[in-house]
Amino acid sequence: MPALAALGSAAPPLLAVYSRSEKSSRDLAEAAVQILSLKTAPSIYHDEDASVNLDVLLGRKDITIVTIALPITVQPNIILKSLAAGKHVLSEKPIAPDVKKGIELIDTYHQLYENKGQVWRVAENYEAEPGYRAAAAAILLGKIGKVIFFKTLGVMNMDKDSKWYKRPWRTVLM
Repeated sequence: MPALAALGSAAPPLLAVYSRSEKSSRDLAEAAVQILSLKTAPSIYHDEDASVNLDVLLGRKDITIVTIALPITVQPNIILKSLAAGKHVLSEKPIAPDVKKGIELIDTYHQLYENKGQVWRVAENYEAEPGYRAAAAAILLGKIGKVIFFKTLGVMNMDKDSKWYKRPWRTVLM
């Protein structure tokens, strides 16, 4: 929600929220009213009532984009369910609990949904980095001429003893 708030009027409207429990869904909707200065709370959906579960939410025609920030054990199924419902998806990383499941998820997207024009993006920190934002502004303002190609290469050193390196989503092929 802070990212949506930072986008201001450029942010898509927040029409609904989903969580597996009613309490967390309600809490999220209440927080959205405060953080996003909404006049009305978004509709809440949760798994404790079949009349307002995820399938009902994904069946709404006015919902075209979903943002998914769930534990990695459940996130892949929700990504696929959202894509199958015809929604564009922004999901958090990691996308799956291990490398093999991540590759399968990416392959499924390419095979079944990408050619339909659906967009699935993984939220990444780099787009908010000042250097990338400055480059985007320079392009939009025409300061560097017409861009016909670009390539970026990012290299990060990660200590193999780091707790972040040893995560299965980063290292286990299963």
